[in-house]
Amino acid sequence: MGISVAGKAVSINDMHEEGVDTSVARNPTSRIFQGIELHHMFSRSGKTGRKDDGNPLIHALKGRYGFTITPFWKAQLMGRADLILDKAQANLAGFTHCMPIPSSSPFCSEVTDLVANKLGLPVLQPTFFRKKTVREMLDGLAAHPPKVRKGQKTAYNGQLNTWQALPDATICEAKNVDTNIRLLFDFFVLLPDAPRLEGQRILIVDDIFSSGSSVLSVREIVSNQLGAEVGYVSFLSGMR
Repeated sequence: MGISVAGKAVSINDMHEEGVDTSVARNPTSRIFQGIELHHMFSRSGKTGRKDDGNPLIHALKGRYGFTITPFWKAQLMGRADLILDKAQANLAGFTHCMPIPSSSPFCSEVTDLVANKLGLPVLQPTFFRKKTVREMLDGLAAHPPKVRKGQKTAYNGQLNTWQALPDATICEAKNVDTNIRLLFDFFVLLPDAPRLEGQRILIVDDIFSSGSSVLSVREIVSNQLGAEVGYVSFLSGMR
């Protein structure tokens, strides 16, 4: 059970597993990433050999880059996601809130509502932190330079040059940064008067897992600075 992409129209195809494994039987999947237990409703299969396997589906669900999915196929997919969450409930027990990763697309909030309704949890809106500006990012990197491996230096320096050429107030978007260096950056900054979250267990909800930079940046805020424990569930996994 996979997806088909005709032009830029995305649909479910139960005759193969290319792009994304959309079956209920073989999902969800789980793994540990830098101390965080990750759960994924659907998994990218990598069976077509394309580097962006699964991306057309998430682009269609988010209405980006001209990709589309009909209401029928979206409803089919969300129905399967609901069944997959039934299977995942034991692994997602014990959380006090669901919280979406900040996104310019409403789809992440849709996924969060699906998870929250399934688990009977309130949604904590991520209004107490925001994405960094270019100036905040550059100042932070100057004060605390990351450890850049030899093979990352060209891409890292190129990214710094890109940011330095932009107006200071430009928002830093992880999606615009090479996945090979995203983990070098924290993309969010805590706002004043943020709530204390000691004793809370926050389930971070995302639409797609890519490099992991977003969840690590959110953990830095929610766990390291505000004291909560965190878990993670995404609609679509990283590559196998």
